[in-house]
Amino acid sequence: MKSHIHNHIMSVRQLASTQSTPSPSPLERAGVRLEMRLWVRLGLFLFLFTSFGLSAQDYRGAFHIQSGEFKEQNDSLHISFELRIDSRAVPTCGTVIFTPELKDDNEHSLTFPYIQINGETRTRLNRRWFSISSNEWLARYRAPHILVDVNKYTGETLTYSFSVPYQSWMDHASLTLNQETAGCAGEQYLYTYTLSGGVTTELREPYQVQPQVTLVIPAEENKTRNRQGSAFLDFQSGRSVILPDFRRNPVELGKIDQALTEVMADMDSRITGLFIEGYASPEGKYSSNEKLAYERASSLKNYIKNRYMMAEQIFTVKSIAEDWEGLKAAVESSSDLPQKELVLSIINNSDEYDAKERRLKTLSVYSRLVRDVFPELRRVEYQIDYAVRSYNNTEARALLSTSPQKLSQAELYRVAESYGKESPEYRRIIIETIPRYYPNDATALSNAAALLIENREENTALRLLEKAQHLPAAWNNLGAIYLLKGDLEKAGELFNQASVAGIKEAAHNLEEVKT
Repeated sequence: MKSHIHNHIMSVRQLASTQSTPSPSPLERAGVRLEMRLWVRLGLFLFLFTSFGLSAQDYRGAFHIQSGEFKEQNDSLHISFELRIDSRAVPTCGTVIFTPELKDDNEHSLTFPYIQINGETRTRLNRRWFSISSNEWLARYRAPHILVDVNKYTGETLTYSFSVPYQSWMDHASLTLNQETAGCAGEQYLYTYTLSGGVTTELREPYQVQPQVTLVIPAEENKTRNRQGSAFLDFQSGRSVILPDFRRNPVELGKIDQALTEVMADMDSRITGLFIEGYASPEGKYSSNEKLAYERASSLKNYIKNRYMMAEQIFTVKSIAEDWEGLKAAVESSSDLPQKELVLSIINNSDEYDAKERRLKTLSVYSRLVRDVFPELRRVEYQIDYAVRSYNNTEARALLSTSPQKLSQAELYRVAESYGKESPEYRRIIIETIPRYYPNDATALSNAAALLIENREENTALRLLEKAQHLPAAWNNLGAIYLLKGDLEKAGELFNQASVAGIKEAAHNLEEVKT
């Protein structure tokens, strides 16, 4: 009847307790010395494995090795085989030790726990030896994986099975079985059998990195908005007083009135400042134009102040005497202006402004400039600054579809989170809405890039992160892009930088780089 003996280890102290304690004979000492010499150390390493197909190989003689396994499975190396012991396998005073060993051609090796088979007399002698051995010696003794009394188990089949963590060098290793025999007269023999020439490995999927991106909760802000515009007002020659009904003034003043009325009608807004800047064209003396530009800007200030009963302190008035920059831009953008390069050379010249004007007047194109370009330079630009109150999440949700410009980035972020991170609304707000209203904000750009990375849109994310390079969260997200692209060195540098700055996802990503 076949019996399986797995991990059968006899306690050395139990062995010692079954015999009396006479002095050991030389043969006993030699046997124990052999056992001590053959003890093996099993080192555990972290590796991957597959299965080996151990062919049913019958080693001639008193021992038979058959039906084995040598494979990688679940990140471990599994070996097993069956050992059948015939009668008279070991002389009564002899001992045999079987030690499985794994090794490759590059000097990697691993020795597994051994099997020890003793003859009847050797078993009794060993018991006596253990009974008189010191505790220090017994503490160093490593018991076999399987200990067999050959007379007791003759004709039986023993199953050896052992597993260790898998290591990459084992892909190319072979499994051997070393047999060491000590006879009754002290003679010793060593045999080596090859159990398998290679491990059977599992199908391995390429490792897929799983970087973690960082999203930053936007800081709260005092919401200040502005509304800008230009008014091309007409003034009587040499005068700076605004006549509401003069030429195109009704239309231009109507634009300003509409902008102010809309801001003032919004109960959630409060005007905090009004900036007005007047411009004149390069026509006439510079000193006269300087005075005229400022007076015309002041006239618009007075018009708004008196019409809407505004306080003096909210106004800021400035002027540009002659708008040479505006003239240059208009000429450069023209596709059919004669003498274009010559005009530009005069504009870019370092001469004083009145000298430039005199040179322009010598050109045939000057009349066209006066007719088509100069009127657009005579203008008053304005900017209305206003503060918007804060909103709770319910109010912010309602404003998202009607007036998202009123919401702070923090309010938009909270609305996005209220939909749930797996919702399309969340992704739309983070990727599209917030960057639209905060196009230069590093937090907005880094957060949008984070979700784009999760969508595997690395190139678009990279363009956003280039504008947010001072933000630690952006370092981690940029590192995630390099990790996905396979640039581990660059990714590691960025993750280290982000980790030092306190970005928790960077620590996980550094482990991904190592893996």
